[in-house]
Amino acid sequence: MTDLDVDDRFAIQQTTGRYAHAYDTGDVEGFVGVFTEDGIFEVVLVDQHDQRALFQGAAELRDFAESGMPRVNPVLHHVCGFVFDETDADEPRTRATVVVTKQYPDGPTVVTHGTYFDRWRKTEAGWRIAHRRYVALGYAGAHRTSPATP
Repeated sequence: MTDLDVDDRFAIQQTTGRYAHAYDTGDVEGFVGVFTEDGIFEVVLVDQHDQRALFQGAAELRDFAESGMPRVNPVLHHVCGFVFDETDADEPRTRATVVVTKQYPDGPTVVTHGTYFDRWRKTEAGWRIAHRRYVALGYAGAHRTSPATP
């Protein structure tokens, strides 16, 4: 078992940043590209009776991104608290806190917050997410009524 070197750790953190920027800017192919070809994005909504969703493989990830990326009211993924839970170079695991905000006419609102639990795999293209499990501690949904709206 070999530990990750500093370059690999940096590359993994960069890929996490690319994930956020791709989603926030509506870059579907950039979003799909941070996952392995058979990558999994799993969502667990804790505050909604542990409701789950799972998207596996490039086609399902692409469908998710195309239907879920905002066309109006930009979103921003704020990712912090990034740590390596496992540093085995064959299958590192990381965890990070995320807060997603959405811009509305009356100001930004938190849409969701929780933790990413990621399993990584090194591919010819570099480090990619093999499995991202997002445990959402809260989710306001994609739609919100503005306080100015009766």
